[in-house]
Amino acid sequence: MIGIAVAAKAEFNTLLKIYSIDESNLERYPYGEFYRTVFMNKDVVFFRTGIRKVNAAAAAQYMIDRFSLDKIIVLGTCVAVNDSYDYLDVMLPEKVLDYDSIIRDLTVDLPEEIFIDVPKVDIKLPYVEGILGTSDKSLVLWKDLTYLASNAIDASDMETHAICKIAIKNNIDFFVIKGISDRPMKDSTGFDEQIDVYEENTPIVMKKIIEDYLPEVL
Repeated sequence: MIGIAVAAKAEFNTLLKIYSIDESNLERYPYGEFYRTVFMNKDVVFFRTGIRKVNAAAAAQYMIDRFSLDKIIVLGTCVAVNDSYDYLDVMLPEKVLDYDSIIRDLTVDLPEEIFIDVPKVDIKLPYVEGILGTSDKSLVLWKDLTYLASNAIDASDMETHAICKIAIKNNIDFFVIKGISDRPMKDSTGFDEQIDVYEENTPIVMKKIIEDYLPEVL
């Protein structure tokens, strides 16, 4: 069985709408909801992990144990750091890392062992590559963006590294598809604007990922 992991409620709601899944048909578990089905002749479970690393890791392990998953695909949005990324770009990260683990005042070069390589797949649709960092807090402060950019980290989210790490510990395949939904605003008062941009772009980029990109990697 393949697990399709989606963290945020807004992202998961888009998936339910696209596949005409009524919420009354969802099953509950400690971290959110899930829905089992046959998709493209494959047994699939769509599951919401909840945001942040502890929820994401625990949800992934729960699903692996319950359904004997042999693959997890992580879908969702991320915040752009790289100036060349546009809103609604689809990112297939080459590497992911947990940047909460970095002691910034003591770390000059990021140690290679904190990175996880994401497997590649043959996909003909357009996408951007790069490094995706995971943190337990949303990327909203300009100083945090500057730090990530100075370390060649291209985008940020709150769950992907944790799920990939659990997949590796269980020796199962994994893949990541992320869509650029927003970016920090340089003005310190720009948080509300960033949230507005996220809310506007999330259903659009999730629809793009789910309808066009997910069938390519299954």
